[in-house]
Amino acid sequence: MIYIHPKTQALIFDCDGTIADSMIIHNNAWNTIAQRYKLQITTEQIAHYNGIPTLQILQRLTEGHGYEYDLSLIVEEKEKLAQKDIHRVLPIKPVVDIIEKYHRKLPMVVISGGASENVYKTLEALNLIDYFEFIITADDDHPTKESPEAFLQIAKRLGVKAQQCHVFEDGKPGLINAIKADMVVTDIRTFYP
Repeated sequence: MIYIHPKTQALIFDCDGTIADSMIIHNNAWNTIAQRYKLQITTEQIAHYNGIPTLQILQRLTEGHGYEYDLSLIVEEKEKLAQKDIHRVLPIKPVVDIIEKYHRKLPMVVISGGASENVYKTLEALNLIDYFEFIITADDDHPTKESPEAFLQIAKRLGVKAQQCHVFEDGKPGLINAIKADMVVTDIRTFYP
């Protein structure tokens, strides 16, 4: 089991690739979109931005390429493609074990760059929706995980010090900025590649 320091006061989780083994679902949706719109997007490029809202990922990957498509419509299409298979998502067991162990013992929060509907459907598919104090998605007015402020605001909202928070992440932006926020961080890729 993943070690949680006894002085930990809050647990913060990413969703896709951290709680849920759902990246293949999202990558398949990205591949379909790339083919439909003739976008030069690789799985490695997408992985670099794990945890960032889909629209921002698409904006960065198409910047300077002269794409004339409405990116917000492409994002909507990508999310709907992923949504079709969300019910098949599997848990990442070491993380779900932590969530179940600390349910009602420590406040827990999800912060995801995913669309609200997909994040909620994922957590519902895993029967975990009621385990969290609150859930933050790309559709919420909250800083993205590209800034330590995303994590610091969660600690403030929970009324705990940043150093007392333990973050579980698989995306580089989230990992880097949780560390910058002075939180304990577990890189889920070390437990579940």
